[in-house]
Amino acid sequence: MEKKCFIIMPNNDPEGYAKGHIGRVYQYILVPACRFAGFSPIRMDDPTIQETPLDIINTIIESDVVLCDLSSNDPHALYGFAIRQSMELPIVLMKDLKTILTANIPEYEVLEYDESLRIDTVQTEIEALSEALKKVFSNKSEPNSLLSRLNIGTAQVTEIVSEITTPLVPTEDETEKHESHLPVISPLPEFVGEPLTQHDIDKLKVGDSVFHINYGKGEIITINKQTKDSLVKIRFDAGSKLLVVVPSGIFRKIKA
Repeated sequence: MEKKCFIIMPNNDPEGYAKGHIGRVYQYILVPACRFAGFSPIRMDDPTIQETPLDIINTIIESDVVLCDLSSNDPHALYGFAIRQSMELPIVLMKDLKTILTANIPEYEVLEYDESLRIDTVQTEIEALSEALKKVFSNKSEPNSLLSRLNIGTAQVTEIVSEITTPLVPTEDETEKHESHLPVISPLPEFVGEPLTQHDIDKLKVGDSVFHINYGKGEIITINKQTKDSLVKIRFDAGSKLLVVVPSGIFRKIKA
């Protein structure tokens, strides 16, 4: 069976780009690179998978490798990166030269391409991307180390990821159900306050402290508010996590 590369990139041409630019990037660079690396390319807006958000999440998890084009700081690509990073699955990141990333991802190499798509640069970019795809796939762990440590399957992980990437406020019962795979800090320390509201989330900034019921107290390192939800990187004692912060009982205030 042919290996699958799931491509997450802007669905439409962002502001400041020529009409049809995204389609040309896909056809001129991404498709040839995937083919040369031995992968079948599938875009996120492929009608065969656009049934429900859960279908897209399943595809992100189950694909052999995922390619995220972060150009224009595309929120879909950032979501895909967060999911694959949290599960230690093979992923390749790329962006065009004019994009300045708002998300801080220093531990990952981000390949760059010339958005002018000049013929004298495209071939080199195809070769570099093809090599990156082959490298991350060959270096993947078997089985996935995170899934092994948690002793859970893909279906359970899909349910968990669906919660943190869907902008809905979970009920108390839903929170307990989805977070049962992680140890809840109990009792909560005295410095922990009420759950974060949307107003609290909108006011978050780098350097602020928040409390997560599984990871404890953490400090915000980076925050991306280009979308309705906030994609936030938080430094906890156990390490940094890239999380989508939504109103729920999971994130709580720190009392003054």
